[in-house]
Amino acid sequence: MSRSSLTEFALANPLYVWVIVLTCLVGGLAGGQRIAQLEDPPYPIKIAYVFTEYPGASTLDVEQEITEVLERSIQELPWIENIVSRSLPGRSEIEIELNHSVSASDTGQIWDELRRRVAEAAMRLPAGAHPPWVEDDFSDVYGLLYGFTVPDGYDIATIRDAARLLETEIKRVEHVAKARVEGVPEEQVQIDFDYAQLRQLGVPFHRIVEAINSASGLFPASMMESGDQRMRIDIPLERSEAVLEELLIALPGETSMIRLGDVARVSREETNLPSLIVRHEGQRIFALGIAINETQNVVRVGKVVEARLLELQQLLPIGIEMIPLFEQHRLVDRSIGQFLLNLTASITTVIAALCLFMGWRAGVMVGAVLLLTVTGTIGVMATSGIELQRISLGAMMIAMGMLVDNAIVVTEGMITRIKQGLSPRESAIAAVATTRFPLLAATVIGIAAFAPIGLSNGSTGQFLGSLFTVCGISLLLSWILAITLVPSIGMALLTSVPEAVPESRLYAGPVFAGYRKLMAWGIARRGWTTLALLAVMLSSIAGFTQLKQGFFPATSTPLFFVDLYQTQGTDIHASDRVADRVRKRLVNLGGVTEVSTWAGRGPIRFTMILLPERPDPAYAQLVVNVDDVEAVTGLMAQTGELIAAEFPEIHHMVRRLEFTSSTASKIEARFYGRDLTKLRGLAEETMQHFIEHRLIDRKIDWREQRLSLAVIPDHARARRAGIQLPDVSRAVESSTVGTPVGVLRDGDKPVPIVARIMPLAETATELLERDLWSESTQSFVSARQVVSAATLRAEDSFLMRRNRVRAITVQANAPPGETATSAFNAIRGDIESIPLPPGYELEWGGEYESMKLANDMVISRFPIALLVMIIATLMLFGSVRQMLVTWMTVPLIMVGVFVGLFVTNLSFTFPAMLGLLSLVGILIKNCVIMVEEIKLRAAQSGLSRQTLVAACVSRLRPVLLAAGTTIVGMAPLLRDDFFREMAVSIMSGLAFGSLLALLAVPVFYALLYSVRDTDIESNRAET
Repeated sequence: MSRSSLTEFALANPLYVWVIVLTCLVGGLAGGQRIAQLEDPPYPIKIAYVFTEYPGASTLDVEQEITEVLERSIQELPWIENIVSRSLPGRSEIEIELNHSVSASDTGQIWDELRRRVAEAAMRLPAGAHPPWVEDDFSDVYGLLYGFTVPDGYDIATIRDAARLLETEIKRVEHVAKARVEGVPEEQVQIDFDYAQLRQLGVPFHRIVEAINSASGLFPASMMESGDQRMRIDIPLERSEAVLEELLIALPGETSMIRLGDVARVSREETNLPSLIVRHEGQRIFALGIAINETQNVVRVGKVVEARLLELQQLLPIGIEMIPLFEQHRLVDRSIGQFLLNLTASITTVIAALCLFMGWRAGVMVGAVLLLTVTGTIGVMATSGIELQRISLGAMMIAMGMLVDNAIVVTEGMITRIKQGLSPRESAIAAVATTRFPLLAATVIGIAAFAPIGLSNGSTGQFLGSLFTVCGISLLLSWILAITLVPSIGMALLTSVPEAVPESRLYAGPVFAGYRKLMAWGIARRGWTTLALLAVMLSSIAGFTQLKQGFFPATSTPLFFVDLYQTQGTDIHASDRVADRVRKRLVNLGGVTEVSTWAGRGPIRFTMILLPERPDPAYAQLVVNVDDVEAVTGLMAQTGELIAAEFPEIHHMVRRLEFTSSTASKIEARFYGRDLTKLRGLAEETMQHFIEHRLIDRKIDWREQRLSLAVIPDHARARRAGIQLPDVSRAVESSTVGTPVGVLRDGDKPVPIVARIMPLAETATELLERDLWSESTQSFVSARQVVSAATLRAEDSFLMRRNRVRAITVQANAPPGETATSAFNAIRGDIESIPLPPGYELEWGGEYESMKLANDMVISRFPIALLVMIIATLMLFGSVRQMLVTWMTVPLIMVGVFVGLFVTNLSFTFPAMLGLLSLVGILIKNCVIMVEEIKLRAAQSGLSRQTLVAACVSRLRPVLLAAGTTIVGMAPLLRDDFFREMAVSIMSGLAFGSLLALLAVPVFYALLYSVRDTDIESNRAET
C-alpha cells in the first residue's frame, strides 16, 4: 500500500480506522492501569566505591600505602572516567565513575572486573590492612522512608529484632526490590577494669585478652566412628555476659585464679562510637528505607507497603511507633492527579479555542486526534516500558501542543476546499495529498529537534531521555491519525456547500487584509526589512547576557536540608547534641512541621536527585519539612540567619532539593598539585577572594587540620624492659576508647567485646602514668620508661585525589539574590589570576562543571539532529533556496525566548536551553507549511508577488492556530518547577517567532528569488 493512497484506503475501509481508534483507546486505558509510575525517571548511576580499613594508620600512610596501590590498579580499567579518592586516618575511600559511553547493561560486568582488579591489588597491601570491599548499589532509590521510635527501657537486642522483623517482612511484599534499615543502635559488650585494682593484683592485660578470646571463640568439631556411622562431636559453648563474668584468670607466678567479674564490670551497652544517630523531633529512631521495583506502579505498591507496615506495627513491642519520613507514592499520586487535571484543562482549552475560531465540527475533528494521540501514546509507553514520571509527563504536555498541528492543517485544508466547491471526500483527498509529505517532514524535523536530548548518554541526557522518546511517539502517531482519522471524521461531519466561495472572500477579514498590507510593505522594502529583522535578532542574542543564568531549578518538594559541619575530630555524640539544639530552635519557626536529624551522615537516598553525604562524625544533617512549598525560600533564609546568630561556631549550609544530582556547592575551585603546604596555601588565598566577594557556605573539602597526640616509643629502652610495640599500642587503646578482645555471638549478630581500663585517660599525662606488663621481667613497667615523647601535632583530616593527583577544592555558594553563574563570573578572573607553582593546575567544578558537561553532551549531538532536519527540508523542497528561506527564520526564536525570560525574570537554565533547541523544530514546522504552499502555487501559476502573498495568506490561520494551541497546551507547565523556564521559552519563542516568520518567510522568499517590484506595484491596488 503506497502512502499516496493511505487516505483513500482509510475512507474506503472505515473498519480499519475504527480499529486504529479502538487500539488507541483500549491501549491507553489498559496501559494507564499497568504503566509504571515513579517520581523521577530511573537512570543508572555508574559509580562504585572501594572501601579499605587500615587501623592505626595516619592520613598520609593511608594515601601512600592503600589508596595509591588500589588506584594504580583501578586506573588500568579502560572504562574509567574519574577516580576520586578520600584518604583519612585508618580508612581509604575511592569513588570510581564510569565513562558516559558505557551502557547500563555493561556496568555489572565492569564492576565484576573492578572487584577482580581490587582483589589482585589487595595482595600488595601492607600487613594490618583489612581486605577492601566494593559497593556498587548507589543507584537504588529508597522512595519510602519510615522512622520507628526507639523507646527508653528496651535493650538494644529488642530494637534490633524489631528492625530485622520489619526488614524481612517488607522484603516479602510483591514488587519491593530492597529494604534497608539504618540507625539501629549498635551494641557492644564492655568489660571495664579498674586500673588500680589490676595494678595491685599484678594481672597483665594480655592474659585477660587471651582468656576472653578462648571463652568466646569456636572450636573445631571432631568426628567419632561408631560402627557404620560417624557421629559429630560438639563442644557447645554458652555465650553471654554472665559466662564472661565467671571466666577464671590465672595470676602471674601463682596457682590461684581470680574471677573476671570480681575485677571488672561486664555490661552490654550501646557502643560509644556509633556510625549514625537518627532522631525525629528529638526522639531517637531507626529508619527503614524501601525501594520499589522501578518497572512497577509506585503508587499502587506504596499503598500495599503502607498497609503491610500498619499490620506489622501490631507485632512490634509497645512503644515502637511508625513515623512517615518520606512517602514517594503519595507525592507521585498527587503529581499524576495534577497532570491529569492539567491534561484535561489543556485538551478542553485547545478544543474550545478550535471550536471558537474554526467551528465546532473542526474542534471535534482535531479534538478526537488530540485525545486518541494521548491515549495511544500512553499505551505505547506502557508497552515499551516507559514510566509515567516527571519528565515523561512533561513531555506529553509539550507534545500535546505540537501534535494538533498536523490535524489543524488537514482540517483547515478540508474546510477551505469544501468552501471552494469540492465534496467532503474530494476535499479530504486533496487536503492530505498536498500536505502529507510536508507534514511528515515537519514532524520528523520536530522530533529531530529533541534528538540531542535522546542521543546524549550523559546522566543529564539519561534523566531527560524520555522527553525525546515520548515526543517522538506522540508526534508520529498524530501524523498517522491526521491523514486517516481526520478525513474519516470530516466525511461524517462536513457537508458540501451549495455555492463555491472564491478565495478572495475566504480571506477577506480585517486580519487577512492587515496581513496583506504588512507583506506588501515588507516585500517592497525587503532589504531594509531583512536588516531590521537581523537587528532585532542580534539585539535579543546580545540581551541573553543580561538574563540570569542557571543549571536546574529547585524542586517543589516541601522540605529543605540544613548541613552542620563541626570542627574535625568532633565526637558524633557532640554532633548529635548540636543538631538537636538547632532543631529545637527551628521548630519554633512558623511553617515548619517536623524536623529529623541525622548525625554522622545524611539519610539514605530517598529520591533520585539526592546524593547523600559521606560518613563523618563531625557532620550532621537536618531534614526540615514545611507545610507550604512557597514558604521554603523564606524559611531557609530565616534558618541561615538563626544559625549564624546563635551558633556562630558551626559551619552550616541551608539548601533544598534541585533537579540535579550535582554537588551542593555551586562554585568550586579545584587545585591540583603534589605539595600539601602549597595546595593549602592556594586554597587559603582562594578562600580570601571568596570572602571578599561575599560568597556563602564557604569551606575547603580537606577541612581544617585536626589535633593528634603522637606517642613516640623509645625502642632501645623498650627492648631492655621487654616491652614490644604491640604492647604499647594495646595499652594506649585500652586506656582510651577500649580495645577489641573478642566477639560474643548472639544468633546471627556478632557483638564485639571491648575491654577498657578505667578511668579512661583524657590527657597525655594521664596516658603516660599507666604501666605496661613486661613478660621478660614478669613485672609492670611505667609507660614513661618506654615512651620518648608524647606531643600534640596537626594532621590532615582528609586528603583528596582525583585521577591519582592530589586535589584540594574550595567550595562556596552565591549570596542571596544572586545566581551561581553571575557570582562565578564575578570571581572567576580573581581566582584565575592567582599565580600557580610549576606543575600545579586550576580546574573549575561545581555547577560550572556540571552545566558544561551537560551542555557539551547535548550540543555535541545537535549537529546530527541539525543534519537530519536539513536533509528532511532539502528532500521535501528539492531546492537549496527554499531550504534557506526556511532556515533563515529559525534565529528569530531568540527574540521571543529573550523577551519571555526577561519579562518573567526567570533564569536561562538547562531546561530553557532544551526548550530553545526544540523551538527550532516547532518553528520550522510552521515555515515548511508556508514555503510548501508557495512552492505549489508557484508551480501552478508562476512565482509572482500575487502568488507569494496569496500563499502566505492561505497559511495564516493554520500557522496561528498551530502556534496558539501549542502555547495554550503548554500553559499548565508554568506551574511546574522543572518545566517553567522551558515552557516560557517555548511559549514566548513560538509566539514571537511565528509572528515574525509570517513576515520573514515572504520577505526572504522575495529576496532570494528576486521577485520584481513591478509585480508589487501592479498589484498594489489589490492590497
